[in-house]
Amino acid sequence: MDFNLSEEQQMLRDGAARFVRENYGFEARRALAKSALGFSRQHWQTYAELGWLALGLPEDAGGLGCPFSDSTVLLEELGRGLALEPFVSTAVLCARILDRCDNVEARSRLLSEVAAGGTILALAHDEPGQRFKIDRAHVSARPVADGFWLDGDKVLAIDGQAADRFIVSATVVGERLPSLFVISREAAGLALEAYRLIDGSGAVDLRLHDVAAVRLTESGNTVTILEEAFDAETVARIAEAIGAMEAVMAMTAEYIKTRVQFGQPIGKFQALQHRMSEMFVEVEKSRSSLFRALAYLDAEPANRKAAVSSAKLAVADATKFVGAQGIQLHGGIGMTEEYSIGHYFKKLIAFEKIHGDSDWHLTRLVTP
Repeated sequence: MDFNLSEEQQMLRDGAARFVRENYGFEARRALAKSALGFSRQHWQTYAELGWLALGLPEDAGGLGCPFSDSTVLLEELGRGLALEPFVSTAVLCARILDRCDNVEARSRLLSEVAAGGTILALAHDEPGQRFKIDRAHVSARPVADGFWLDGDKVLAIDGQAADRFIVSATVVGERLPSLFVISREAAGLALEAYRLIDGSGAVDLRLHDVAAVRLTESGNTVTILEEAFDAETVARIAEAIGAMEAVMAMTAEYIKTRVQFGQPIGKFQALQHRMSEMFVEVEKSRSSLFRALAYLDAEPANRKAAVSSAKLAVADATKFVGAQGIQLHGGIGMTEEYSIGHYFKKLIAFEKIHGDSDWHLTRLVTP
């Protein structure tokens, strides 16, 4: 297998790296992270103009139909710059759900809006005490004359603070398995509570009372669609994490070349060189895990789940090690809000918890 980037992928990487250099200086990112939205709508439109939001979308809905590996090339660079825009939530997780939904009209309309940058989506599936369960939803859906009404609570809808629409899992009265519905942010009966996660990204909890919804999937298809979409999201966030880890290595290597102690740069001490070597090994192992997960992403479900869970476990361990070493080798300055290494550490720590932590993936990996 050839792991080298194609000419088009190299151009994509170069363009993304240039975007990050020009728009994601440390102070500029801090200002965006503290804003009410948590990212830049102008940047989001730039994503659309550059075709990034259309990369993985089907051509019949205004997308480019590119392989998923192209999106991971982009996400490595965005992860390297700690970009704040909700690319994974909208253009990977929700887009893959929409692409496989049963509602043809909603699929075409919403995917076209995503490609054009006209809508931001967030998935609202988690519920209090749910613990990453995919095959159940306590939010209820009642059929009415013109659709459905939803009632119940959802938690931790990642990037929901800026979402124009939510994809919500709910169980139709009289059915056992959940279905998926789309609702508007402005829908009557919907209350949102926004908050920040440890890495500065946003999330919301939803309280729904007689909220009008359009059905996207039938109950018999929903679990399969969610499983596949969550696995694609996991692979995307692995690519982001690899970019962030490489940035940590680069800034740590630069720091130990300039930090002088005992009359010489601390980078000359063999013990610290060994630390840097170990960080490099962890990142390369993570990249190998990413390649394997990409190879199995479209395989039959059992093989796909095993490859993705193995990758998540390996990369989760790597993020903890690389992030912690980056902090330790910087010393006290690495703990300050005003220095970038701590923000990377928070991003890497948050990675392990999103839509299936290490314990959940280990259980999935070892359970037949």
